[in-house]
Amino acid sequence: MFKNYFKIAFRNLWKHKTDSFINVIGLCIAFTSALLLLLSVAYEFSYDKFNKNAKDLYHTYFQTQSPSGDTRLSNAMPVPLMGALKQNFPDIKYATRMASGGSWFRYNEKKIEKGITYADADFFKMFSFPIVSGNSSKPFEGTNSIVISENAAKAIFGTENPVGKSVQVQVEDHWDAFTVTAVVQDFPSNSSIKYDIIMPFEAQSYYKQLENEWNSNFLDLFVQLNTAISGVQFEKKIQSFINKQYEETIKNMKRDGAVPAKDGSYIKLSMQPLLEMHTNTEIAGGDSIGLFYLYMLMTIAILIIAIACINFINLSIGKSFTRSKEIGLRKTLGALKNQVAMQFWAEAFLVCFIAFLISIVATYYLVPPFKQLFALNIQQSILKDASVWLYILIGFVIVTLLAGGYPAWQMAKLNVINVLKGKTNVGGSNRLRNALISFQFVISVLLISCTLITWQQMNYLRAKPLGYDTHQVISIPIAGDIDKTQALNLMRDKLAGSALIESVTGLYDNLGSGKDQSSRTSIRGFDYKNRELRSTWIGTSYDVVKTLDLKLIAGRDFSRDFATDSAAVVINEAMAKQIGEKDVIGVKLPVDSARPLTVIGVVQDYNYKSLKKKIEPLTLVLDGNFEVNYILVKVKGGQLKESMEFVKNTWAKVSPDSEFQGSFLDENVDRQYRREEKLMQMFSIGASIAIVLSCMGLLAMVILIISQRTKEIGIRKVLGASVGGIVKLIAKDFLLLVLIAACIATPIAWYFMNKWLQSFAYRINISWMVFVVAGVVTALVAFITIGWQAIKAALANPVKSIKSE
Repeated sequence: MFKNYFKIAFRNLWKHKTDSFINVIGLCIAFTSALLLLLSVAYEFSYDKFNKNAKDLYHTYFQTQSPSGDTRLSNAMPVPLMGALKQNFPDIKYATRMASGGSWFRYNEKKIEKGITYADADFFKMFSFPIVSGNSSKPFEGTNSIVISENAAKAIFGTENPVGKSVQVQVEDHWDAFTVTAVVQDFPSNSSIKYDIIMPFEAQSYYKQLENEWNSNFLDLFVQLNTAISGVQFEKKIQSFINKQYEETIKNMKRDGAVPAKDGSYIKLSMQPLLEMHTNTEIAGGDSIGLFYLYMLMTIAILIIAIACINFINLSIGKSFTRSKEIGLRKTLGALKNQVAMQFWAEAFLVCFIAFLISIVATYYLVPPFKQLFALNIQQSILKDASVWLYILIGFVIVTLLAGGYPAWQMAKLNVINVLKGKTNVGGSNRLRNALISFQFVISVLLISCTLITWQQMNYLRAKPLGYDTHQVISIPIAGDIDKTQALNLMRDKLAGSALIESVTGLYDNLGSGKDQSSRTSIRGFDYKNRELRSTWIGTSYDVVKTLDLKLIAGRDFSRDFATDSAAVVINEAMAKQIGEKDVIGVKLPVDSARPLTVIGVVQDYNYKSLKKKIEPLTLVLDGNFEVNYILVKVKGGQLKESMEFVKNTWAKVSPDSEFQGSFLDENVDRQYRREEKLMQMFSIGASIAIVLSCMGLLAMVILIISQRTKEIGIRKVLGASVGGIVKLIAKDFLLLVLIAACIATPIAWYFMNKWLQSFAYRINISWMVFVVAGVVTALVAFITIGWQAIKAALANPVKSIKSE
C-alpha cells in the first residue's frame, strides 16, 4: 500500500514539474541555509562538554560594587586565593590556577617560540586532556618539569620521543633547563582551555614575589566542586570568608559610597559554570561568543525554514483547485479520508526528502566557505555526531508533518458533492493564505530593517573620531627573544633618519585588535585624600602624545629633558575629573607611598578601548612594571604602502627570528567589530534568502491564481479593461499584504535592534526611514515578481482566455 502511495506521488510530482521544482529548490535552499546556521550553533554550544567532570567545574570571578551602582566583573584572581579556599572549604575537590605566557624553547640546534600555560597539578585531574605518553599519574615531578602537547612535541623534537628529554627555556634574560615528563593530547577545537606547553604554576619567575599578595590579581582560577553542592550554594557558603579576607577593601568601598548588591555584598566571589564560559563575553573574553549571536543564528535559520514551509503549504492548498476532481473521484470510488490524506502527504514527504538529501550533500561541501565567511567555529566532523543527526531527523519529521500534513488533511476533508460540482473551499477562505504570505513578508521586512540598522551602526563606529590618529600609525607587536625595551630603542634609532617616519613610541597594551589578537588590561586603585581612585594604567614611552596625535589640554608630554619623569604620569580628562582638583598639574598621586607619582600632563579623552565602552579614567606612565609590548610608528601621509614596507624591513633587521605582525591602527579598530560585521552579513544573507524564497512562493501562487482566473481576465478585457487595470487587480491584494507586514515587522525590529544597540556606549538613534526603506524594497521586489506574470496574463488573447475552461 505504501509503495503504491509513493509511486502515484512520484507520477504526480513529475506531472506538475514546475510546482515540484519550485518546492524542491525552495526547501533545498532553506534546509541548506538552516543546517549551516544550526550546525554552527550546535558546535558553539558543544564547547567543553567533552570534559567528564564538566557539570562540577567552575571558573571563578569577582563581582565588585561601585558608587554608581554598577557591578564590575573580573576573572583576575590573586595567587594565594586557591590555597586559602582549599584549606577552608572541603567542598572543593580539585582546583587549579592558570596563567598564560610565552617563551623561546631550545633543543639541540632548534629554537622555537611557544605559548605557555602555567597550571597546578590538579589541572590534569579536572579536565579531560589525556596523557598519551609519560607519567600520567603525576605529570609534574617538580618545578622544573614540563608537559607538552602532541603538536608542540612534533615542533620541538620532531620524531624523537620527548619524554625524559631536557629542553632549554628562556626565563627573562637567561636560559633554564626543564625536563619533559609527559606528552598530553592536543586540546579539542571546542575547548575553552588551550595550551602548547604546560608548566607548574610555581615555575613563574614572579611566583615567590606574589605568593602571599592578595592585591595583585592576574590569574584564572578553576575549581571542581563535590557533586553534592552547586555553584550557587558554594557562593553563599564562602561569602563570610570573602567579607573577612577583604574587610579593609570593603571598608574603603563603603567610605567611597559603593552601593551594595541586592544580597548586601560589596565583593562577591562567583562561580561561572565551565559549560557557560564560551557563551559569556563579559567574563571570559577570548574566543567566546555571546548568546545574542547564537540565538540570532537560530532565529534566522527557523525563519528561513518557516518561509519555505509557508510556500509549500500555500502551493499545496492552492493546487487543490486543480486537483479537486481527482479528490472527488477518489472519494466516490471509496477512498477514505485518511487514505486521501496519506496520498497527499506521501507527495509532500517525497519533495521534502529529495530536498533534504540534496541539502545534506550541499551542507557538507559548503561548511569550509561558510566558516570562512562568518568566522564561525564549525567543523565538517560535526556531521558525524549521532546526537546531531538525531536533532536533524527530528527537525525533518516536524517540517514534513507541518508542511505536508496540514495541506493533505485539508484536501482530504473536502466534500465529495461540492468537489465534483467544482466548488472548493480549502481552509475556509483565503484568510489562511493571506496570513501566511503576510508572515513571509514580515520576516523579509524584519531582516532588511535589521541589516540596515546594523550597517548604520557599523558606519557610525567607523566614522566616529576616536581622539587619536588611526590612519598613519603602525602598531608592531614585539615578539621573539629580543628584550622589549631594546627592541623599541633599536627601532627608534634605525627609523630616525628616514623622511617617511615622524615619531616612534611604545605601549603596554595595543589600541584596537592587532594581528596577534592579544589584549591586556591593568587596573590599579589607590587612596587619595581618604577616597579610592581607580584607573586603567598603560605603560608607555617618550613621544606618545606626538605619535598618537593626542590633544594636550594641560601640562606636557614625557620628556627626556626631565629625569623626574620616571616618577610622572600623564592622565586623561576622566582621571582628572576623578582626582577632583581645580588644577591637577603637579598633584602627587600616592600610588606607592615610597614613590608618589606626579601628574605632568592631561590629554583629551580618547577611546583607548572599544566604542562599546565609555571612556574611563586612564593613566599613562613611564614604569618598568608595565613593559612595552607594542611599538607604535607614526608615518607621513601619502606614502603609507611604502612606509609599511620600510618599517617591515627595519623590523626584520631588529628581530630576524620573529614574524612581522604590524598593522595600521585603523585596521586594528575595524577588527574590534568583527562580530558586528558578521552579524550584518548574516542579516543581509538571511534577508536575501528570505526575499528569494518569498518571491518564489509568491510567483508560484500568482501563476496558480491567474490560471484560476483566466476566464475572468478574458471577460474583463472584452468589456474594455486596460492592461494596467488588470495588473492592478491582481497586484493590489498582495501589495496590501506587504503593507500589513511592514506595520507588523516595524515594532518587532525596533525592539530587538534597540536592545542590541544598548551594548554600545556610543550608538545611533534608529530612524523611521529605515523601516520605510525596508517596506518599499520589499514591496518593489514583490511587485516585480507579481507584475510580469500579471502583464503576461493581461496581454493574452481574451478569446483564448474565455475558451480555456
